[in-house]
Amino acid sequence: MRLIRLTADAIDKIIAGDGHRPVLGPSALTLGSFDGVHIGHQRLLQLVTEARDRQGLESAAVFTFIQSPRQVLHPRSEPFELTTWRAKLAALRAAGCETLIAADFVPALARLEYREFVRTILVGQFGMRHFVAGYDVHRGADRGGTAATLAGLGAELGYSLEVCEAVRLDGDIVSSSGIRRAVAAGDLPLAARLLGRPYAMWGVVEPGDSRGHAIGYPTANVAPLAAGKLLPANGVYAVRVHVPGDVAPAGTAGVIGRGEDALPEVDRDGHMTGAAPEDWAVFGGMLNFGYVPTFHGDGLAAPRVEANLFGFNGELQGRTVKVEWLARLRSERKFAGTDDLVAQLALDEAAAQAVIDA
Repeated sequence: MRLIRLTADAIDKIIAGDGHRPVLGPSALTLGSFDGVHIGHQRLLQLVTEARDRQGLESAAVFTFIQSPRQVLHPRSEPFELTTWRAKLAALRAAGCETLIAADFVPALARLEYREFVRTILVGQFGMRHFVAGYDVHRGADRGGTAATLAGLGAELGYSLEVCEAVRLDGDIVSSSGIRRAVAAGDLPLAARLLGRPYAMWGVVEPGDSRGHAIGYPTANVAPLAAGKLLPANGVYAVRVHVPGDVAPAGTAGVIGRGEDALPEVDRDGHMTGAAPEDWAVFGGMLNFGYVPTFHGDGLAAPRVEANLFGFNGELQGRTVKVEWLARLRSERKFAGTDDLVAQLALDEAAAQAVIDA
């Protein structure tokens, strides 16, 4: 995947008309936030690629913002993200994105009328000759860039418009907000259907208190790599955990799958600096997300992600892992003692294994 960065400085210069040269030749392009890169977003990517091939254009491109416009304009009202920036890069690449235009969202863009945004940025800089818009398209500071007005502008500027019909599941329109509701409620099977893959979190394994190991259920304490990541409701979950292949080489007990994956490295400006796929091993497991009240009285000050990987005996501290949340098994509870907790964990393990095997 080719990543083209459109920095705040470059945007200001383009808007000021200081003569930036076009970056792409004739292209088919779509635009959006793509939070989650769900099955509706994947349909947009498919249509862009098909249009590129059908019209003989040079590029099929996706235009998105590194910072959510809502987060910039209304920081206190912005919901948690389904995909952080690095995870979004990985998901877009996996969905077949060939060229990604990653722009900073700056105040000057917020004030830009839709006609000028399309003329100066999309057509002028990125050679847009075909625009694939979402079913609910409204672009520009005045929200005036509707399907009708964008089609009229296309006749003037030389691009064609295609509006993607809403993608529906069980009669409901697939949307990032709908997925957020499902995740927040702990309905991970629904979230997976809407995303086209399990809901996942990348995190780094931090030191724990070793209580799990002492009772026969060692856990990896996984801290999300980025703030603002939406996590499910507190409770116990069936999960799959992807770990670096070097800690679980071929033949390691407990491995239920292997594959190549990568969370792209990015620098402070959003450029990818290292995104080569690596070998990963996959383990089934169960996970508690909550305040650990059995061992911490009234509970921890902040919830903790603790994953028990079935059959894993390696060392993960300091390593990056990927957690796929499969299904919520029960609410978090405070137990009277360790024996009661261990008895429940045995039941949880069986329930989680049934989900993983299904």
